[in-house]
Formats: sequence, structure tokens, C-alpha cells
Amino acid sequence: MRVPFLVCLLLTSAAAAHAALIVDYTHDAGGSDTAPLNGLAARATFDVSGNTLSVLLQNTSTGVPTSFAAADSLLVSIGFNLPSPLSILSGDTAKIGPGSSGIGSWSGWTAGHTVAQEWLWTNDYGGDLMDSGQPLASRQVISTSNGQGAGTETLFGGGSGNVSGPYGGIAANPPLLSIPGSKPAVSNSILFTLTLSGSLSSADLAQVADSAIVEYGSDVRYLRAAQSGPEPATLLLMLLPLAFRRR
Repeated sequence: MRVPFLVCLLLTSAAAAHAALIVDYTHDAGGSDTAPLNGLAARATFDVSGNTLSVLLQNTSTGVPTSFAAADSLLVSIGFNLPSPLSILSGDTAKIGPGSSGIGSWSGWTAGHTVAQEWLWTNDYGGDLMDSGQPLASRQVISTSNGQGAGTETLFGGGSGNVSGPYGGIAANPPLLSIPGSKPAVSNSILFTLTLSGSLSSADLAQVADSAIVEYGSDVRYLRAAQSGPEPATLLLMLLPLAFRRR
């Protein structure tokens, strides 16, 4: 799968490797709603350093399908497949992203405030289209909605996963639909950090980011990256000599 917008940053040294990818998710991948996307979009920045993976998840929508309710407009999950046998060992932090803020019942919360109580992680597939055997099957899922498969769900920061529906998810900036004051949400990004069972190569990271799926609402709409532009792994390899020359 290819991405419509991809920025690669490669920093290398004798001691460690660091790679980051930015991918936009703008192409329809299914869901219970079938109206035109009307500007529905998301962006994820994947950054890996050693065994630590961070994911900055942003709702970059400029519009929503006409049939959407407020809960449907929230970005609630990202699913991906780590190369076997890698898995998530722990979901360390889930915090409001840079330049973002809480809205609804989270009004007044600013960048860096934890929202770990509303987000879980799993190595056991996601709901509906991300479940095992489905076209968008994703073993690793970060979500604000429970029911992410039959396996273990764990809240960021520890504890058992017992979150509720889409609220706690990510709205656009500014929000495109009014979030009730009694419901929590963030506009427009959350930064997650995870510890993996091993390190990811640059090529592995490109594959993970490019094939990831994002979810809006409770199985209402899924988006994937576009199939256009150069392969992520190709761009990383192209940038590698530049990184060495600049050191």
C-alpha cells in the first residue's frame, strides 16, 4: 500500500537508529456508514527509537459524511500489524498532543495531560473490520472503544481495559460537530508511547505505518492510506545516504 503524504526523517548513529514516518489516511476502507467521506481524514506520525514506538494520532478532517452524529466524527482507533514475532509489551502513556486540548468534559485540559483512563491497547485484533479473518485485520490496536477482540485489553499506564464507546476520542480542530459538554474528547491529537518486544527496522516501520487502518465512531467508518506515491521503504532507503553525509 502506498501513502499520499509521507515525510521521512532518518537519524543514524553507531549506537542507535531513529526513524519517523508521517502518513495521511484519506481513503475509504468500509464501515457501517456509506455516505461520501466529505473531507474525513486522519494523520499518524510513527516514531521509533530502540524498543519504544510513539504514535501521534491526529484528526485532520475538514468535513464529515452528512449522516454522521457527533460520536461518529471522533477518531477512536488505529490498528496495525507488527512484524512477527514482535508485539506490544506495554502501553506507557497516552497524552493530549502538542497544540491540542481537551473539549467537552475535558475542557481546560491542555497538551501533555494524560487521557490514559480512556484508551487501551491490545495484541488481539480490533472490532468488526479489524477482527481476525476480516479484510482490515489488525493484531495491534490502540482504541478508546472496548470490544477490541476476544483477548487481553489493557489501559495505557496499566490496569484492565474497561473503556466505553467513541467519547474520549479525537475531534478535528475546530470540532466539526458539537461534542456534548458531559462527554470527553480531544481536539485534535493524542500522543501514545508503547514499549515493544523488540526493535523495528526502518523498512518494518514503513510497512507498519503504510498498512495501518484508522476508525471513526463505533465501526462507523474506516480509512486507509492512499495507493499513490513512492513506497515508504524506498523513500527511507533514498534518505539513508543523505543522513550519513550530513553527520
